[in-house]
Amino acid sequence: MNPYFAGCFLLTMLAFLGGLIAYANRAGRNSARVRSSQQDAATAQATSKAARAMLDARTNGLRTRTQLLDTLEKGQF
Repeated sequence: MNPYFAGCFLLTMLAFLGGLIAYANRAGRNSARVRSSQQDAATAQATSKAARAMLDARTNGLRTRTQLLDTLEKGQF
């Protein structure tokens, strides 16, 4: 086997493996970013829903004293 051919083949394989590792690393980071952004979106939606419910309660008001006490006992206000 020609030493130049063996050296070229070895360099080609090392370059291929290096590229494969870099690609896998980048794919993993992108996956982590997507997962993080999905969690942030879910948190934002839950916060928005709670704020909307509080605003609705303030806007419409609670009608009776018993409704207020029931809400406070449940811990939802």
